[in-house]
Amino acid sequence: MSHTQPTTQGAVMAYELGGADRWQIVPAVSRRDWMDATPGGFANRCLPLTIANQAGWSIPCPVSFKATYYGEDRPFPLRGIHFRFAAHADDFAQAISSHFGSGIITFSIPFLFRTPPGIGLLARGMPNAPKTNCWPLEGFVETDWTSATFTMNWQILVRDTTISFEEGEPICFLQPYDLSLIEGLTPSRAALGRAPAEAAAHAAWSRSRTAFNHDETRGDAWQKHYHQGRHVDGRQAERHRTK
Repeated sequence: MSHTQPTTQGAVMAYELGGADRWQIVPAVSRRDWMDATPGGFANRCLPLTIANQAGWSIPCPVSFKATYYGEDRPFPLRGIHFRFAAHADDFAQAISSHFGSGIITFSIPFLFRTPPGIGLLARGMPNAPKTNCWPLEGFVETDWTSATFTMNWQILVRDTTISFEEGEPICFLQPYDLSLIEGLTPSRAALGRAPAEAAAHAAWSRSRTAFNHDETRGDAWQKHYHQGRHVDGRQAERHRTK
């Protein structure tokens, strides 16, 4: 995220607070280690996954540390979470703590965010990036008006085990979101037969996918209709993104 003054109504600003020197905000990337590790990197062919992976910005962890949750019922000094920082412990003891208890690691994000009117920020874990024994808690913040900062929180799920965060590992995924999208939409359902055009297109896709999956000569080939933004009959979608 560049250090520039907003020039358009669409700017998303991150105003630096004290202690922000070692914190970064970077564009989220489409790749995940587990996706690369699938046979032939097959998971990377799933466009819904790769688009979701990069639909926002990420905040990397500014320091490596280990944390063990001993429980709230243990006597001092093993009550709550015990943190062990690889470096700069004095700098991060307040910024990375267990503010809420209950096995929750709290990252105090040293930025005041400002978004265009009507747009807020979802603060969440990285999409499709599971972490063993540690779960990201999500929050939506009305960053178009609030003067308050917010925290990113992870909950350790199993007591008496140690989890690690590495320097540079994403700890927060920031995704702009307009709540009026939900408030302005009415969900409904109906039999597919009530939409003849959609039914015909889906039937054509289903036949094509079934035939492709049963073709023993296809080898490592894969259907690219969705990836290329077109229907099986060759019609091109008016709007389509691959990144």
